[in-house]
Amino acid sequence: MRGIESISSPPSLGQNGHSVNETSPKENGVPQQQPTANSWNGTTVKAKDPYALMRDCNANSRLTAQHYLWKELLGFLVHPDIDTRAADLRVADVATGNGIWLHDFARGKPPSVDLHGFDISLDQVGPKPWLPANIHMHIWNIFEDVPDEFVGYFDIVHVRLITVVVKNNDPRPILANLHKLLRPGGYLQWDEVDTIGCSIKTVPGVSAQNLDTLFSQLKGHDTWKYELTQTMDANGYTGSRLYTYEYGLGTARFWSDVYVSTWKEFADNALKTPEASKQLERNAMMETLNGASIMVPKLVWVTRKL
Repeated sequence: MRGIESISSPPSLGQNGHSVNETSPKENGVPQQQPTANSWNGTTVKAKDPYALMRDCNANSRLTAQHYLWKELLGFLVHPDIDTRAADLRVADVATGNGIWLHDFARGKPPSVDLHGFDISLDQVGPKPWLPANIHMHIWNIFEDVPDEFVGYFDIVHVRLITVVVKNNDPRPILANLHKLLRPGGYLQWDEVDTIGCSIKTVPGVSAQNLDTLFSQLKGHDTWKYELTQTMDANGYTGSRLYTYEYGLGTARFWSDVYVSTWKEFADNALKTPEASKQLERNAMMETLNGASIMVPKLVWVTRKL
């Protein structure tokens, strides 16, 4: 999934939130390239990186495909309840991943629209000189204090797919920091997946035992989502609404491939059972070819800061 990884401290930073050069170690006699503040846009991936997924080119491709599937299903980037017409609009994308949501939102907007992406790592973001002039990227841990310059700054804060960082089934610490980013009356849009109301569907006579086993390793018990509207209204927000979106069988294979790809990242990075995982993946994909799919409703909350 997209998101911010939870709980590591960022490295030493240079200007504009970009990492400073580090000594280049050698691994197996091969010099290891390190990013520079001008050519790479964020932190390097550490051996003990807490992120459950990956940040390589395959993961980046998955994020991009996932973004456009979300856009097609929802029919919007920002929910129609939220007015985006102001020429001086200030927008934050928290858990920005590779920044694809901001790039898409910037299209057709005047350069005066001020766009900011936040994540605990910017390793998936394009080189700083290639970013549009009005898109700015920052390293920020969502559980740390909001930088002073962004307190009460944004008209809109967007966040998507950060289920994995919600601790103890309690989203309130995250809501509190997102609240600090918003100006009074500013909007929060929070997009998630329904990891409880999801299911496996098949054409008649097709088994999905392996696909179900695979996907069960990604499912959660995120009951906080069913109470988030009330939690928002009790913690500094008003008029909170939940919208649910479900895709049909015609696009089910596209979505299912995204979830299997997500699981592959998780298996490679967290499960550490390469042979068993490869066999499970092969069996699950055979079931997919025969007509099985993972079905996951999408949830979108829209709320406003008091």
